[in-house]
Amino acid sequence: MKKVNVLRFFLASPSDVKAERQMFFALKEELDFLIGKDKNIKFEIVNWEKNTYPGKGDDAQDVINNQINNQYDVFVGIFWQRFGTPTNRHESGTLEEYENAKTKYEKDKENTHIMMYFKTEGNQNVYDIDLKQFQKVKDFRQKISMEDGVLFSEFEKTEDLKNLALLHISNLVSQKFSRKKTVAKKNTLKKNDTSIEETTDKYELLAMKIDKGDYNLEFENFIEDVEKTLGFFSDLTTTTNKLTVAMNFFTTKTGERTKQLDRVKTIKDERLKLSKAKQISNEYALDLDKYSEDFETLLPEFKDAISNSIQSYSEIILKAVNSNTFDKDRKDELLANIPIFLESVEGAIDGTASFLETFTQMNTHFTSKFSTAKRRAELATNNMFKELLRTKKLLKQLLDDNK
Repeated sequence: MKKVNVLRFFLASPSDVKAERQMFFALKEELDFLIGKDKNIKFEIVNWEKNTYPGKGDDAQDVINNQINNQYDVFVGIFWQRFGTPTNRHESGTLEEYENAKTKYEKDKENTHIMMYFKTEGNQNVYDIDLKQFQKVKDFRQKISMEDGVLFSEFEKTEDLKNLALLHISNLVSQKFSRKKTVAKKNTLKKNDTSIEETTDKYELLAMKIDKGDYNLEFENFIEDVEKTLGFFSDLTTTTNKLTVAMNFFTTKTGERTKQLDRVKTIKDERLKLSKAKQISNEYALDLDKYSEDFETLLPEFKDAISNSIQSYSEIILKAVNSNTFDKDRKDELLANIPIFLESVEGAIDGTASFLETFTQMNTHFTSKFSTAKRRAELATNNMFKELLRTKKLLKQLLDDNK
């Protein structure tokens, strides 16, 4: 039976990133399958909520420290807008856990790693934000970057963190925690002076290889994975086309209503002019509502298509990164598709940005019905715009992580 190595992650975070903590614990199964299987590694994820029990110390954080006792290989810190609750020693429990991890790293850099993530989503009501807590997070982020030499990553959505973490952990395992096993294995071979190939008949080795069948496992579902990913990209293209149709509809209607309003300006009777202008403005409002309904319906579809595409693509890249037989050319071929997709996203961003500009230039002094419809339409467009910007940022991160 093969010896299975356990790679232990300690998850530290304040209370406002509960969804991200839950995601990390749920990620264990994927880590075991996508990364661990090939590297003969099992992943274990711990934090104070799931891996400590009631006890007594200087304070609650001291109890946590003593029970965890730095028994981990990778420290994962996640922050958003809260810095955490003060302890008897530090400004927050999470900060104390980070400082302990930093000390552990300085003592044993070969067997310790620190991964820091900061959430950038800004949809929370400004009145719900504790500005003092948020300022502490910003100060801490600057400090670890400028003084501690920490390279951190930013993410907007929980699913973004999932994709980033999969790639980061994959690279970490390949470059740091698998290297030691490889060196040890080579040293053992040198000491023994004889290899398996020298003591076992080459034909017996071939028979053993066929019996074991490990060479088949790495790509047993590779073609299906590629087909699935291409299907998600096709869904994304279809959704993007629908968005284009909706914007074209609005552009056409805007042209028609503008011409109608221009004709109204030539009417000399002021009462008739106002009446006609009001009628056209209200009809224009109905056009805006139709456009908004289309965009509001398409936004969840667009989000799903993006999330599925990137996650599926990430899994294929992970197999490339972790495979023993996956050649570099094939990996590069896969990665070459990301800039193509990134270019299409940037094109959609340019188009949507131009479209948003039309809202800022549009006359709002018509009717209250028109103003309400216009505001709904520009918010629907802006939500899609932000989703495109998020996708662009994530795709660039994927490229940077695989250079």
